Order: sequence, then C-alpha cells, then structure tokens
Amino acid sequence: MKNDFIAALVPAYNEENNITPVLEVLKNISVLNQVLVIDDGSKDQTAKVAQEQGFDVLRLEKNGGKGAALEAGLKKIPDADIYIFIDADLVGLEAKHVEDMLSPLRLKNDISMTVGKFAGGRRSTDWAQRLVPQISGQRAMRSELAKALPSLKSEGFGVEVAITRFAKKNGFRAEEVILNNMTQVMKEEKMGISRGFANRLKMYSHIIKSIFKHSS
Repeated sequence: MKNDFIAALVPAYNEENNITPVLEVLKNISVLNQVLVIDDGSKDQTAKVAQEQGFDVLRLEKNGGKGAALEAGLKKIPDADIYIFIDADLVGLEAKHVEDMLSPLRLKNDISMTVGKFAGGRRSTDWAQRLVPQISGQRAMRSELAKALPSLKSEGFGVEVAITRFAKKNGFRAEEVILNNMTQVMKEEKMGISRGFANRLKMYSHIIKSIFKHSS
C-alpha cells in the first residue's frame, strides 16, 4: 500500500456522552495520521472530552450543521491524501470498519470514495441505510474528490446526499463497504422522545431537500 497521509474528521454536536468510545477506537488505528474532532458549536463538554483524550479539536463558535463542520475540517487539514468521515455517536465501531473503508482507496486506483453501510447493528438504522444508502455518514475519499467538492455549508443533514450526487455526476467512482454490527445512538435517545423526533424530522427534511436539489 502507498504511504498515504490519512486524516479522520469527526463532526460532533453535543456528543460528550457518546464520543469517547469512537475516539478510543480511532486512537489505536495506526494508519490514521491525524484525527480532528470538529466541535460544531456544542453547548456541552464535547470539546473538553476530546481534548482530554489528546485529540486535536477545531471549535466552531456557532452550530452551522454537519456540512459546515465537514467543510471546516477539510480546510483545517488541506493536504491529506485520504479523508475519512466518522460520526461521533457510533455504536459498535471497530478498527476493522475503518480499515475496510480505507482499503479500496489504497489498493484500487479507480476508486475515489467508499461509503459505509450499516448491517446487523439495529433494525431501524439498517433499514434507513437500505432505503437511502447515500445518507451514510461513514465514508472515505481521495483528496481529488474532497478538493473538488462545492461548498457544503448550506447542506446541513443533507451533506452526504450532496457528496454522493456530486461524485456520481462528476465521474468519481464509489464503492460500498458493509459495516457489520454497527449502529448509532438515536436522536430520541440523546434528546428525549419529543425533541429527538422533531430533530429527526428536521434531518429528513434536509435530506429530502438535498435529494431534489441535486437530482438534476
């Protein structure tokens, strides 16, 4: 394999209770040259938790959404060969999942992006990704694709759809990678039933908006 510089970007908003297991896994993956936590205007101790574990943290003053957080992370580390995006609320993340997403990019010259797909973790998250596989937040990409992306700031929760559609439209080949026994903390578990459900509806509205926006 080539000696690529690989950067992991972890966008996080109010994830102090969930981010530690994710960072513990990333800490022990030797092929990752840098791990950057992008604290998207959190009101809790997300940044402190990550800093106490020795990770680089980029703190954004205001919550701008996932698209804005990822764009800020890409600008903070402009010269990586490969980027991998990892959500801060994953459950069941293992080093093998990360390595499986990276391997096609390091072994196959014709692959520009990998997209992780949950399987066997939780029925609701498995179903969502089977229905709309392009929404997966777990993905890795070559710098050529990352640098070609348009601004992601306005995409919000629809950022993954925007990236997937851009890659397809512009001839960047993607490969799906199955992430066995992985899921993530549900919004209702983080915020309570009513707030979590409202936030979920907001997320779906962003995704639907992005699908229509990038369908042409």
